[in-house]
Amino acid sequence: MSASFTVSPQTRPLVAEAMGTMILVLVGPGSAILAADAMGALGVAVAFGLVLLAMAYTIGHVSGCHINPAVTLGFWLSKKIDQRTAIGYVVAQLVGAVIGGLLLYIVTEGGDIDKTGVFAANGWGDHIASPFGLGSVLVVEIVFTAILVFVVLSTTSEGYPSGFGGIAAGLTLGMIHIATIPVDNTSVNPARSIATAVFAGSDALEQLWAFIVFPLIGGAIGWLGYELIHSAPARSAGVAPGAFEG
Repeated sequence: MSASFTVSPQTRPLVAEAMGTMILVLVGPGSAILAADAMGALGVAVAFGLVLLAMAYTIGHVSGCHINPAVTLGFWLSKKIDQRTAIGYVVAQLVGAVIGGLLLYIVTEGGDIDKTGVFAANGWGDHIASPFGLGSVLVVEIVFTAILVFVVLSTTSEGYPSGFGGIAAGLTLGMIHIATIPVDNTSVNPARSIATAVFAGSDALEQLWAFIVFPLIGGAIGWLGYELIHSAPARSAGVAPGAFEG
């Protein structure tokens, strides 16, 4: 007799967002934490791009594959999801992200064999041995998060080639990391930042606010850019046409 386990249609997207964000943390920051010495910044950037691409085609048809509160903010502002769904998505993303961070913390024996020295936490200045300061972080996180959200929302617009959204998003996230890892280890995703900061220690937690506030501002700006450029966006609720459907 075979056993079956079912999840309600209302819960399935939340589970997908939690699992997707957990996997993003395991592969993205995880590649730095476990193999930064072997992969370098370019390898880590590629890992981030590839994991988003993979998740887009794995859970995109279930939840839209936001796996990022800034992206969810953009979808809510564009009225593609309602407020209740947005809140549920963000909670699921945070839970999944912290689970991913915890798993990496266990693998690295409490962070003792972390290859980055800061558990891949975001930051600036002496905390991450970066010559860049808070002003640079402000510009990078707002501008590059805006780019990411603009691209992701654009994949939902009418006329966008079906099935190519995941490729566009994955390439964009990878390119963003190539450009900005030297500045602040690249956030553009509050959930990713929280996942590493809670296990990195007090310095990371003191600077965490910037990687929550600035990406969310960037997400709103990305939505504005989408609204300005795409005159006839798809206004469907839930998973928008063309967005990460594989």
